[in-house]
Amino acid sequence: MGTMRTHLKQFTEFIFDVLDRYRAVLQQHPLLAAARTGQIEKPLLETFAYYQYCDSVTWIPMLAQMKTMATRSHRLRSAIEDNIAHEAGLGDVSHVELAARLLRSLDVQSLDRFPTRGLARTLGLWLADEFAEMTEPALAGWLLVAETLVPDMFAAVLPAFDALGTADTLYFRKHIAVDADEHARWMTEAVIDVVELYGPTCVPAVLGGMAGAWLETLEDPDDVWERRCASR
Repeated sequence: MGTMRTHLKQFTEFIFDVLDRYRAVLQQHPLLAAARTGQIEKPLLETFAYYQYCDSVTWIPMLAQMKTMATRSHRLRSAIEDNIAHEAGLGDVSHVELAARLLRSLDVQSLDRFPTRGLARTLGLWLADEFAEMTEPALAGWLLVAETLVPDMFAAVLPAFDALGTADTLYFRKHIAVDADEHARWMTEAVIDVVELYGPTCVPAVLGGMAGAWLETLEDPDDVWERRCASR
């Protein structure tokens, strides 16, 4: 086992190098840069918070479907199950509740003025062949990026929400504290386990899953930044 791990280390190191490159690019996103200096208007922060609310509503059902794809890696399956428990608030407050509190603290009690295409896109994804045919290595790569980069994004936008003085930002703080530590570590372990189980030929699938999650991660900040540019 030790010899095999040494042999596979070059492949897993490359995976995490790609992850680091994604992280570096995300930190340079114009929305994150503006948020860190408090230069994002409240309506745009409301839109960003709405997208997180939508993600929270759909995240547990998506994880539940992804769990059925973790057929060989017990570490990956366990990571998904633990993630579901955290999101559902078993022993704590659910993340959907925290996302709702965030919106209400921004004086948002109705979703009438917000776009619904994001929800429709997510629901449509679950019906698509691309999702149904996702392999376990691709799934591991997808979750690795999502669980690692989203806390980084939240840490960058948090100062802009704090500057409002009234925002309930516990939703962001929970993700920053828990996801960046436990969830990211779980997924790191799961990816290593998957590569050990499937061998180096699975690495392109892992990278493909990572690329898909990278594009998904960019959708919210890209949309909010485009709205800011369009309003000027």
